[in-house]
Amino acid sequence: MACIVATTMKAEMINCFGEVQNLFRRAGCGAALLALLSACGGGSGDAGAPTAPTVPVTEAPSYLVGGTVSGLVPGAQVVLASGEEKLTVTANGAFRFAGKLAPGASYEGKIDSTSEGLGCIIANANAAATVGNADVNTLVVRCLPVVLAGVQAKIQNVSGMVQDKAGNYYIADAMRQVIHKVTPAGALSVHAGISGKAGADDGVAAAATFHMRDGFSFLAIDRAENLYLFDICNALLRKITPAGVVSTVAGQRNAACNWSSPEAVVADGQGAQAQFGWITGMTMDSNGDVLLADSTAPGIRRVTPGGLVRTEKLVDAMGGLIYASQLAVDASGAIYFSDGAGTRLFRWQQGVAIVVAGGNKRVSEDGKGAAAGFRNIRGMVADRDGNVLLADAASLRRVTPDGNVTTLVGGTVTDAAGASAGWTSLGTLLLEPSGSMIVYDVSKRRLNRFDTTKTLSTMPFMPGSSGVTEGVGGAARVGNVGGSGMCSDPAGNVYLLDRTNKVLRRVTPDGTFSVYAGIAGQAGSNDGPRASATMHDPVAIVCDKDGAVYFADKAAAGTAFNLRKIGKDGQVSTQEALPSGTGTPLQYQLAIDKDGYMVWLGWGREGIFRRAPGGTFSAFLSFETMMRSLGETNFNWAYLDPNSLVFDSKGNLYFDDYIHQVVLKVDRAGKASVFAGTLNKGSGGDGPPGAGGLSFSGIASLAVDANDNLYLSGQGWLRKIDTAGVISTPTMAWGHPDITMLTFGNGILFGFTAQAVVQTPLP
Repeated sequence: MACIVATTMKAEMINCFGEVQNLFRRAGCGAALLALLSACGGGSGDAGAPTAPTVPVTEAPSYLVGGTVSGLVPGAQVVLASGEEKLTVTANGAFRFAGKLAPGASYEGKIDSTSEGLGCIIANANAAATVGNADVNTLVVRCLPVVLAGVQAKIQNVSGMVQDKAGNYYIADAMRQVIHKVTPAGALSVHAGISGKAGADDGVAAAATFHMRDGFSFLAIDRAENLYLFDICNALLRKITPAGVVSTVAGQRNAACNWSSPEAVVADGQGAQAQFGWITGMTMDSNGDVLLADSTAPGIRRVTPGGLVRTEKLVDAMGGLIYASQLAVDASGAIYFSDGAGTRLFRWQQGVAIVVAGGNKRVSEDGKGAAAGFRNIRGMVADRDGNVLLADAASLRRVTPDGNVTTLVGGTVTDAAGASAGWTSLGTLLLEPSGSMIVYDVSKRRLNRFDTTKTLSTMPFMPGSSGVTEGVGGAARVGNVGGSGMCSDPAGNVYLLDRTNKVLRRVTPDGTFSVYAGIAGQAGSNDGPRASATMHDPVAIVCDKDGAVYFADKAAAGTAFNLRKIGKDGQVSTQEALPSGTGTPLQYQLAIDKDGYMVWLGWGREGIFRRAPGGTFSAFLSFETMMRSLGETNFNWAYLDPNSLVFDSKGNLYFDDYIHQVVLKVDRAGKASVFAGTLNKGSGGDGPPGAGGLSFSGIASLAVDANDNLYLSGQGWLRKIDTAGVISTPTMAWGHPDITMLTFGNGILFGFTAQAVVQTPLP
C-alpha cells in the first residue's frame, strides 16, 4: 500500500509528533515513519534540513586561594581562614581553600587558631589582596614553637600572697599584672587581671587591670574572703569580691611609679578624696580595717571597709615620729611594725611605739631586745601565740612578745633534715592555719614551705630556677641566665650571658641549649679556642652582621672591663680596654651597627662611648648635654639609665629612657631627639611622638627588625614603634608573654621570659 508523506510539515513539535502518531496506525509505513522522525530532529535526516542550534553553557571563571605552610611539627596544626571558610592544616607544604573566587574578588588570609605552644603568622607583607586571572598560591604561613628552649614559668613574681578558708592561695604577680589562684590540688588559674596589661580598670575580674610593682604590691583577705590589693603604681586600694568583682576602695589614681611625677600628696578622706604615697607594707586587723605603711607619711594609714582613710601618727617614747615599713597584727589586736631601715621591730601600744628588738646594726644576730640584730625585714606575720615571724634578708626568724629573737632556718641554720635554705633575698611571707610558713625567695623566684616539723620543701607550682641544664627545647633549663644579656646572629642562633657560671651559652634554631664559649665555673681571662677560653665576669653582649660575638668582660684586677670577641672561627680574643668612668656603674650595654660602629654604656650617668671601625672608644654622647638640649631643667638626667641600645640599618642609635618615658634617637653625628613617646608623660597610649605614651612598667629591652621597626618590652604588652616613631600595640603570634630581653635575627623576634627563650616569626 502506497504511503504518501506530506512534503511540507509544520515547525511546531507538537504537530510533527501528531503526524507520527497517525502513521503508527497504518501498516507498512516504516519508511515514512523514519522520514518523519528525521524531520522532527530524531534522526540523521537530510543534510539540507534545518536543525535547532546548540548553545554551549559558559561558566564564569573562578580561582582558588592557597599557599604554603612551614614550621609545623608532628601532631601540631594551624587553622587558616579566608572569609567565612576555614581550613585545618596538619602538614607542611601546599594548601588550598575549597571555595573559588571570581576575578577582582578580595581575599585575606588569616590565622584562626593554632595548637597550644605554636605561633604562626601570614608572612606576606600584604596577605589581603584581590584575585586576578589565575589561582592564588602566594600566601606564606610561617610557624614556630613559641618556646625555643626552657620551660616558661606561669607565675613569674610574688608581690603578695594570702590563703582563704578552703586552702586556695592567691598570688599577686607584678610581672604579669594578675592575681593567680592556686587550689590545694595545685590547679593554677588567673583569678583577676589581664596578663601583661597594666591599668586601673574596675569591673569583672577577667576584664580588670592592675599596675603592680615587684615587691611593692600587697594582698590581704578579710573574714568574708574579699581580697584587698594595694595597687602601688596606681596608688589605689582595690577590692576583689568572692564573686569576682573588682572595685577601688580608696585613693586617687596617680603615676606613683613615675620618676618624673610630682612628689606624692598624702591626704586623708573618704574614698577618692584620700591620697596615698609610696606604700611599703600592708595588713588587716580584726575589725576588717586595712592598715598601710606609707613611706611618705610618719604613721599608719587606716582604711575602713567603707573606704574612710585616716592617718595615725607613730611616735616613739621620746616624741619622735617614725616611718613604718612592714606591718603585722597579732590575735590580741596589737600592731607590730618595722622601721624603714628594716633593722628594728616595734610594738604600738597606747599610742606609743615601743622597740621590741633590734637596733641600728644591719646584721642578723639572735638575742633579746637591743642585743638582737636584723639585716632587712621584708616580710612579717604574727602567729596564734603572739610571736612575730619575720623574713629577714636570708632567714626566717621568730620574735617573742618579750623581744627574744631566734633564727628558725636560713643562713647558717639548717632545717630538721640538715638542708640549707640557700636564700639570699626573701620577700613575701605567709602563715598557714597549720602553722607552716611559706616564703618567697626573690632571687630564685621560688616559694618554700617551712612546716611545723621544721622541714623545708618547695611549692610545686613555683619551684623557681632549677639551675641550668643543657638539652633541646623543653628538656633544657635556662634558669635566669638571660638577665645579663642576649643577642642573635643572622642565622637565628641566640646567645645568652651566664654571669653566674662565667660562660656564654647558645640556643640554636632547633632549640639546642649548650655552652658556646668558656668553662662553667672557671674564672679567667684566657683567649684561644672558645671551648677552652675563660671569662672573668661577662656583663654585656652583642652580635655583628657577620656572626661574630663581642662581649664586655671584667678585667682580672680592678673595676675595668675589656672588649672581647668570638670570631666565626671560634677563636676568643681580647680587643681593647673599655672606657671607665668615675661614677657608679648602672647598666652595661654594647651595640654594633652594620658598618662596624660600636657603642658602650658602662658608666650610665657619664653617657655613651663609641668606636669607629678600626678605631678606639671615645666619648660620644653626654646624657647631661643631650637632656639640656631637649629642655631638661632639673637633674633628672643624672638618673638616666638605659637598659638597651640598638642600631637601625642607617646607623641611628636608639635607647630607652624610663625616667623621661621616651625612646631617644641619636644619629651618627651625635644629634639626639625624642623618637617615640611623650616627654615625662607615660600615658601608655598608641600614637605618634608627642601623642603616644610609654609606661615603662617593667624591664625595658629594644630590638630592631629587618625593616627598622623597633620592638620594646617593659610596657606590659609588647610595643612596636615604626620608622616614623608611631607606637602601636600589636598582637603577636606568641601572644603576650612577659619579656625582659629582646633580640632579632633571621626574621625571628626572640624574647627572654621567666626561665625560657621564646620566639615569634615576623612578617
